[in-house]
Formats: sequence, structure tokens, C-alpha cells
Amino acid sequence: MPPPRSMLRCQTQTVAIQLKYEWPIPQFEKGKGGYSSSQFFHEKDPSTKWFLRLINDGSNLKVNLEMSYPNKQLDNVRVNIGILDKKREKFLPQQHTLSRHAYAPLGVFDIANQMLVESECFVNGKLTFYFEMEYSILKNLALLSKSSTVANLHNKPFNNSDQRIAHLEELYETMKFSDFTINVRGLQFKAHKSILATRSQYFGAMFEHPTKENLTNQVEIEDVEPDVFQEILRYIYTGKVSESKMENMPAGILAVADKYLLEQLKSECETQIIHRMSAENCLELLLNTHEHHPAFYLRKYAVEFFRQFSGEVMATDEWEKAEQGHPELCLTILKELVKSLV
Repeated sequence: MPPPRSMLRCQTQTVAIQLKYEWPIPQFEKGKGGYSSSQFFHEKDPSTKWFLRLINDGSNLKVNLEMSYPNKQLDNVRVNIGILDKKREKFLPQQHTLSRHAYAPLGVFDIANQMLVESECFVNGKLTFYFEMEYSILKNLALLSKSSTVANLHNKPFNNSDQRIAHLEELYETMKFSDFTINVRGLQFKAHKSILATRSQYFGAMFEHPTKENLTNQVEIEDVEPDVFQEILRYIYTGKVSESKMENMPAGILAVADKYLLEQLKSECETQIIHRMSAENCLELLLNTHEHHPAFYLRKYAVEFFRQFSGEVMATDEWEKAEQGHPELCLTILKELVKSLV
């Protein structure tokens, strides 16, 4: 039972964030167009996830600072970034103070390719960036009055989230006591109605009424690939998706997440597409998104990536297969590229 309002008082606290991140790029290729770091964040501000993206335009190497929610306003952020040389000393450090009206992505590092080649920053082909950032956030704290603290201490929940996740992962692997069957293009998946309904409004509506699927305890799905649905089911149970699948087919996962009303997963797919574009998922987006596809509005990011790194995209096995099996799609992509240049 929550404490009465009279026992609560609010306080706004300024929390200083000091974030440090080291980004090693193994087997760095000097002529390659771009790299993206993994996301990183501070434990005091876990909702703000950051990325570094390296872009090589042929003459200069640039690094942008990006975040998972690019429209979020920044407030007087101080950034220090550079490269670690063979002695792990800071080479060409660059400092920035970002105005409170700045929005990500933000350019935070710039170096001429020739200077980089002549430096002693490559260690067995690896290039390592160091990144330091300071900023502050405001947090509203709801505090209990002293008289109510002891009385309500027993209401504080135990922190058992890790154990709960482990149990759900085990349940996903074993499907013990499953009571529902999902037939996806001839492949069967077992599941639990209660978990499906709790995690997805789509399934919740299905089980709330005497639908055919609810009465027969099974459903037929023909518009989703089995390997994509397996990741959707994994996410429903564990909140996780296979990293390799997310890297190679984010547009496909996004479309199914949209169908089953999994907004958080859809947001993660958007982040993957916008901030961690690769030759593989760029081509997936270009080949599979039509005007009515849920990820169609993200197609412009793939077109821009293709414009900058067309050689990498056209060197993939997927492009070769597309040329042989669907040459009209490849022609459409090239026309779209020319149109974007005009």
C-alpha cells in the first residue's frame, strides 16, 4: 500500500554525470567508410544511451556523438576525445563545450587521413579512441517523511529482477507447461497464453474474447519468417534479441514488432537502423521495405548509407543474389540513389 500524500515531499536534485568510454576498433581499415561503436551509458542516467560513429570521407576522418533519442536536448555537455597511441598516451585530444540548445548527432572529432596514417596510433592494426564526457541531469525525488520511513520499510520490494529474468529465460528454453501453439509457415512454436497476453496487446486482445485461436489454443501465421518470429518470441519472454539477428535483419524484426504492438522492440530496431547501419542491414532495408512497410520511413537512412558506402554494399553476397534473382529491385535502388544525388 503506497504512503499517503501527506507523508511525501518532493525534492529536485542535480546529479553530475562523468562518463568514460574506450572504443577499440580491431583490424581498422584505413580506406573503409564507417564504423559504429556499441551503445554506452552511465548507471545514474541509464535511459540516455550514447553511440560514437566514425565516418571517413576519403580525406578526413570524423567522429560523431549520437544518442538513442536524437531529438533529446543536451544541457552544457563537456566532451574530451582523442586517440590512444602505442604508449596509451592521448594523441590529438579535442575538447568541446556543447551549448544547451545542441542536438545529437554532434561532430566531436576530426583528423586528416594523412596525419592519422603518419601517427603511431595503430597497434597491430587496431585503432583505439578514448572518450570522456561530463553533463548534469535533474532528478525529482519523492521522499518519505521521517515518521513514515520506519513504518513503510517493510513495503520495500526485494531486488530480484536478475532472478526473474533468469526464470523467464529458462521458461523460454523449456516451454514447460506451455498451453498455446503458434504455427509459423509449417514450423511450430510453443508458448504460454499468460505471458503472450501480458507482453503483447495483440495477443491480449486475442485471448480476451472467444476467438478461434483462443478456443483451439493455436494460431496460424503465414506473413512472418520463422527465424524472425523466433526472435519476437525470445523478446516477449526475455526482453532480448539475438545480436546477430538484430544486426542483419532489423527492418524485418521492426515490421513484426509493429504488428504485435511491441513498441520498445520497435524503438530498439529504429536505433539499430539509424545509428548502427551496416552494409548488410542497409541492403535489407532497401530490398524489403515498400511504401506500406512499417520501416519505410527509415529508408532514407539506408539510401544515405548506400550513397556513401556503395562499394561495401555492392560487395556483399546479398547484393549478388539480388542482382541474379531480382535485378529490377537493384535497378530501383540505383534509381533512388541517383534521385537523392539530384
